[in-house]
Amino acid sequence: MLIFKLFGRFWLSLVAACAIGLSPAAAAELVTYSWTTTNAGFGSHVSQPTSATFQVPLSSVLAGKINYSDISNIQFAYPGLTFNAYAASSTGLDFASYVDPATGAFIFNNVNQGLAVIGYEGGLFSDSFLSITVGNPNSSFTGVADQFNALKMGSPYAGFPTAGYWTANFPTTSAVPEPATWAMMLLGFGAVGFAMRRKRHFTTSYATA
Repeated sequence: MLIFKLFGRFWLSLVAACAIGLSPAAAAELVTYSWTTTNAGFGSHVSQPTSATFQVPLSSVLAGKINYSDISNIQFAYPGLTFNAYAASSTGLDFASYVDPATGAFIFNNVNQGLAVIGYEGGLFSDSFLSITVGNPNSSFTGVADQFNALKMGSPYAGFPTAGYWTANFPTTSAVPEPATWAMMLLGFGAVGFAMRRKRHFTTSYATA
């Protein structure tokens, strides 16, 4: 009797664990921002980022404010540069950028807002890097908001204005389990049913004895 009780409890725990795994809240939810270039600018190397992304917690976007400390998983690709270190920085006194919670689009709040995501070639603070502003108010010099700047060996690699914009990609929250999870759940339910049936059988046999 005891062994079947323990067996049943084990499978109940396993099924509960599977159910927890299906919960969207069980996994860390991140919003991924991706860069689109609208003007590659000028310079000794006129090009643009092949790809540029970073992530922030969904909770920060829903709160309407992204702090530079919220930024993680920065990834850049740029022709002629190889990045081996990344960092986030502030371009304003707010140390944050503001977003529309519904779309994740950056909105103007005040002149002190603005962030930057930076990829370095040769380690942090080297003189070869790519920097892209995030949620930056329109610059009085260039007339654009977000823009990128690339340097190689301290020399301009792409000049201003190098304009573009960030697009928020929200996480997909699906409660549909994978086939392996379905199999584990069915096996668990079957085992629990078997244990309960054996328990009833032993109880009935004991009562009639």
